[in-house]
Amino acid sequence: MSHSVTSRTAPESAPPRESALRGWLAVAGLALGVFSFVTTETLPIGLLPAIADGTSVSVGTAGFLVTGFAAVAAATAAPLTALTGRMDRKWLLVTLMVFYVAGNLLAAVASTYSLLLVARIIVALAHGVFWSIAVAVAVRLVPERHAVRATSVVLGGISLASVAGTPLGTAIGQSTSWHVAFVCVGLLGMLVLAAALLFMPALPARGSANLGVLLQVLRHRALLAAIGVTTLVMSGHFLAFTYVTPYLEEITGVRSSLIGVLLLVFGVAGLVGNFAAGAVVGRALRGSLIGGSGLLAVVLAVMWAVGENTVLAVTMLVCWGVLYATLPVGLQTWVLQVVPEESEAASSWYVAAFNGAIGVGALIGGLLTDASGPRPTMLVAAAFAFGAAVLLVVSGRTSSPRSAVGR
Repeated sequence: MSHSVTSRTAPESAPPRESALRGWLAVAGLALGVFSFVTTETLPIGLLPAIADGTSVSVGTAGFLVTGFAAVAAATAAPLTALTGRMDRKWLLVTLMVFYVAGNLLAAVASTYSLLLVARIIVALAHGVFWSIAVAVAVRLVPERHAVRATSVVLGGISLASVAGTPLGTAIGQSTSWHVAFVCVGLLGMLVLAAALLFMPALPARGSANLGVLLQVLRHRALLAAIGVTTLVMSGHFLAFTYVTPYLEEITGVRSSLIGVLLLVFGVAGLVGNFAAGAVVGRALRGSLIGGSGLLAVVLAVMWAVGENTVLAVTMLVCWGVLYATLPVGLQTWVLQVVPEESEAASSWYVAAFNGAIGVGALIGGLLTDASGPRPTMLVAAAFAFGAAVLLVVSGRTSSPRSAVGR
């Protein structure tokens, strides 16, 4: 499509109506891709007993299908993004979705744990690269003034997966079989693949296509700060949220039958926070990140202090959902602004930090819960979030105007 957004200056001009529509349809396809990858990443959580029985392994071993997935994505995001740096972004997305579909369909027919693990690794390899380029691609598809809105639309797939993707996948797997659940997420990938083929214009690669650029972008102090903030705040979130079910049951006294409803409410609150962030981040990036991480620390501390108060604990859970969802939009926007000429390389470090934080947070939370119950996870998570807010303040004071958070 000759009139597509392919250059740095193109977003400034007013594209034809058809081009603009196709650009936003491509952005919607990327959002569906985020929804699909997040759903696939967490799908085994609700199906662990069935998967363990079906593959003759323990539940703990089956759980490695989730933690191992995150580890592979974290370890490979940066190098694979660099190695694919010269590919046209449209055809890279098409290739990633082919891997995604193939991996999930392989999982759907797997009868052994080893084959299922191989299938998960195939999807995890695509996962890291997809996350590294998705937002950078999205902001090239729309006028520059809509970049933050496009970011919030794409990352809205995270909250939507929490609301609909993972619960529906679990329900399908429990009512039929876990094989059918993997077929369904594979079909989702086919829709994303179709959207990329139909609506995505040719997008020539930008930046350098070598592993050396990964080290070069780390010379930017603001990027190091962004990676540090991401590691702290996301470790804190997953440290507490991974064990929020035992917290609500044992500390707050919520009936098991209501946990699903509360997690649904958390996801809906996340959708609200995600799109609210689109309006706020563009105007006050640094303030929104400091406020979001600082308020998250307060919310988690309150949950630690008054967990027995059902009304207050549930209210804080809703606030948690809103605040958490604002952070990926702000953090991803910050990363894209720090090194605009190598945005995908910078994003790959962000993806590695994010996925690494999932594993680190869940590990620390598990150790705390085993040792002292789920309540202390809230206080330790609050400390992580507070540390992120402090790092944001300090980095804003020490960075140069070009690399500071915000404008």
